[in-house]
Amino acid sequence: MHSEVRSLTLAPGTDARQQLTSKILATNELVQQAMERLAALDASQYAAVPGSRPSLEALASVVFAASIAASALAGALEANPLEGAAFPGPPADETAVRTARHAEAVPAMAEHLASAAHQLDLAHTGCYYLASGITRDLKQHAEQQQATPVPEITASQYAVLARLSAGGGTRYVINRHGVLKAIDKDRATVNVATLNALIKRGLVEVDNTTPLHQGQRLDVTADGQRALAQHKPTTVAARASAAMLPATKQGASRRR
Repeated sequence: MHSEVRSLTLAPGTDARQQLTSKILATNELVQQAMERLAALDASQYAAVPGSRPSLEALASVVFAASIAASALAGALEANPLEGAAFPGPPADETAVRTARHAEAVPAMAEHLASAAHQLDLAHTGCYYLASGITRDLKQHAEQQQATPVPEITASQYAVLARLSAGGGTRYVINRHGVLKAIDKDRATVNVATLNALIKRGLVEVDNTTPLHQGQRLDVTADGQRALAQHKPTTVAARASAAMLPATKQGASRRR
């Protein structure tokens, strides 16, 4: 897109309006796509990968640069003189007026186009580094995970992690005595002792930028997700079945 804008040669008038309109629409589509990618990455597990913050910030800067480019193209559109009828008044030399308007518009439009091309070039460069950066982050994170043992968790910790992984939670204090409470996204109570153990082990992270009395966001970390995925809870039914099996055999032997 930046190459297309840089190579534009516009003669003021309707043709310039048509070319600029198509470029503005295409650039705004790029803005929308970049915002959608940013929202998807921010809500994904990638946000928990070490090094992901600079990538998210870079993608936000791509949104900004593309938006400025669209604005600059709109500036060129605004500077482009169109051949509408003037207000009634004394006769004027329309040819001279048209020539003067075009002479004034050409450098203004060129300046806007140069600005748009520069911003699109910045967005293109940002996307290039983003692609390699995200790939590198994911590769390094996968290698680190393979080298790091999966955290072992208890059944109660598994239950809390499973609930928080479904949409996060909130930690807060009530009354002046500072009683600590926690809830999941469905506002069901979370055991604070279990939660504190998970936070201490780095399996749940807390947004400490928000005061406790306003409620602090709780999210499962990448290690917490690994622990969830690898945990194999032993069910009560399985343990009971295993315990009753010898007794059943003994009873059958006595009946014989």
